[in-house]
Parts: sequence; C-alpha cells; structure tokens
Amino acid sequence: MAKNRISLSFKGFEELAEKLDKAGGDLKKVTEKALITSKKIVEKNLDEVVIKPNFPSEEEPGQYSTGKTRDSIDRSETVDWNGTKASIKVGFDFKISGLTSVFLMYGTPRRKKSQTAKSPKIYNAVYGAKTKKQIAEAQEKIFREEINKIMG
Repeated sequence: MAKNRISLSFKGFEELAEKLDKAGGDLKKVTEKALITSKKIVEKNLDEVVIKPNFPSEEEPGQYSTGKTRDSIDRSETVDWNGTKASIKVGFDFKISGLTSVFLMYGTPRRKKSQTAKSPKIYNAVYGAKTKKQIAEAQEKIFREEINKIMG
C-alpha cells in the first residue's frame, strides 16, 4: 500500500486472479470492487477516530474541533488504472482540509506529536497493521466469492 493509495495486496492474489481469468470472470470489475471495499474499510476506521472528543488531545478534548477534518475524508470511489495496475486514493482530501490530518499525525513546530494523544489512531486507521489485515482479508474474500460464483 503506497502512501494515500491502496492496491491489491493479499497473499495468493496472482493465483486467484489467474483462476478468475481462466473461469471467465471480469478481473477488472472484481478488482475495482475489492479496492472500493478496501477504501470503505479505511473510511469506517477514520470515521471512528476522527471525532470531536479526540481533537486535539485528551487534555483538551474537542477544544479546537470544527469537523473539517472529518469532512475532508476522501470518499470518492474512483479506481485509477495505470496499465494493468489499479489503485484507489484513501485518507484525506487536502483541498478540503486534509492538511490538518498531517499535523495531527506528525505534529507541528509548536505542538509535538506526543501532545496530540489520539494521533496514532488516525495514522493507524489508514496505515496500521490491523487496517492492512482487514483490507487483505476483504480483498481475498471478494476474489474467492467471485470465483466460487462463476464455478458454481
């Protein structure tokens, strides 16, 4: 998973993609479904942590929350193709107010990362090991279900 993008990334992907292709399945359609589902996992995780009481820290809950960070969660479902590789954007839209998420995750010159106590939750909602595992499981499940549906 590249920064701010998700691609297909589960163990055995190439084998399942080959099986799906040989069975006559629509590899592009299944890939896009898997990526959109993956993005929804990240969105759900972000929605759970980007809440007013978490900003900016446990010591000052909700003091500076405006809701703009939550509004800047990228919810588009556009899958980008580069040849045979597909990916989808995840995280925050910087045009809306997503830059704030960077400051919350990594700190600012005036406020260290350690002072924004909930920041690791924001980072983990997008890039964490638990999120990566959820995504890999969902992607594999979608491919297996499609193969099973075609093969009966």
